[in-house]
Amino acid sequence: MNDNWQAERLELITLNDAIVSFSRLFANTVRYHHWHQCLEVLYVEEGFGVVIVDNRQYTMRPGRLFFFPPFTIHKVMVDEQAQDRYRRTIIHVDHHAVLKQLRNFPHNHSRLQRLSLRGGAAVVMDAADIHPHIDHLFSCYARLAACASLTGEQVACLLLNLLGMLPEANEELPEERSGIATPVMFWLEENYRQKFSLDRLSQELGKSRSYVSRRFHFETGEHIHQYLNTIRLRKACDYLLHSARSISEIADDVGFSDVTYFISAFKKGIGETPLQYRKNHPTPPR
Repeated sequence: MNDNWQAERLELITLNDAIVSFSRLFANTVRYHHWHQCLEVLYVEEGFGVVIVDNRQYTMRPGRLFFFPPFTIHKVMVDEQAQDRYRRTIIHVDHHAVLKQLRNFPHNHSRLQRLSLRGGAAVVMDAADIHPHIDHLFSCYARLAACASLTGEQVACLLLNLLGMLPEANEELPEERSGIATPVMFWLEENYRQKFSLDRLSQELGKSRSYVSRRFHFETGEHIHQYLNTIRLRKACDYLLHSARSISEIADDVGFSDVTYFISAFKKGIGETPLQYRKNHPTPPR
């Protein structure tokens, strides 16, 4: 098995005593599927590419806004010709802390809860027509955050302002450039517990082995088994935090036939052993 999938991992966002972090800059693309333990807001200011999330592919372009809930797998691929012009704002938010601040704002409290649903669906919006307002809002709070950690009240105000500018319901944006990747991703989500068979996958899609393998790599930039192991690690993390199952039970539940290999793979992919992960990342109270 190719070991490159080890780059597919949970990216723990270290907020320390802060409840939000800002990153407003030109940046490299994250060329692997990953997920975070907190809510991520991605706003594209310059550059073009593809965002893969929820087994769908969306065009990434200036003015497009993405909300990635905790533990939702996503990947950002910038067009090679736009690498030097990819500018984005990324905001990571401790949604648990902010929800406490919004208790007296029931409508927005409920809205943030939906956006932050663990493993929930991403929200994708076009906000190019209000770019000057969003840019001004993010610039103001980024400057404040550069001087000192934002308070819960300040972060709540930031999100109240942002949500107030956005449409109430998620826009039905079309999937684009889906090709073979979307049905493969859905199939893997349904069958990740079983031993992987490219023959079976190809037969069910009515395509040849070589076509499925080649097209998936072309469309997503990675191999099928890399994405499969991303799913398995995410599921394992979820079981570790939300169940009392043993390590061997979890290994079997997520598709690893050998518990020793599972522990090794988890350590390489996540950076901790399963037991360390369970101990070091207790689930916040709901």
